[in-house]
Amino acid sequence: MSAPVSMPRLSQRLMIFEVSGNPFALPISEVLEVVEQSGVRCVPTLPRETGGVMNWHGEALPVIASHLLLGGEPMAQRADDEVQPFLVVTDRPDGGRQLGLPIDSVCGLVDGEAGRPHGDDIVVERRPLDGRVVSIVNPVRLVATAEEVIESRTSGQMSGAAPYPS
Repeated sequence: MSAPVSMPRLSQRLMIFEVSGNPFALPISEVLEVVEQSGVRCVPTLPRETGGVMNWHGEALPVIASHLLLGGEPMAQRADDEVQPFLVVTDRPDGGRQLGLPIDSVCGLVDGEAGRPHGDDIVVERRPLDGRVVSIVNPVRLVATAEEVIESRTSGQMSGAAPYPS
């Protein structure tokens, strides 16, 4: 009789995705959904190139430009009616704060542990996965940094500065 096959826990699976051609991974337990949607809406006090909001199951989900969180080049602007893939990321599997993260594509799932956080870094580790070196992302720092970006980009706007650069 063969031993029962054990399935990896959700926390031991990573979703690999690409942003500007660079591979990243998040624990699948913190990815609530992969959404293909068009039309991120502007927030009057937030510059459009920083982010906006999208409708996610009737809720306004904050969206932040990926390069502001993960580095690299800004993603190419899409037309308002062009579909864009997003990851809906949470900072806790049991339901915490959520973030819409624009991506280029989902590459797949792999078995592997999430990296151990080191300080305030979003990328906690780089390791070979699925035949390439992938940056492992800390979802707690990702969501917290997104909130910091929103606060820093809107704080100057509240004092009467123009919401969009001229």
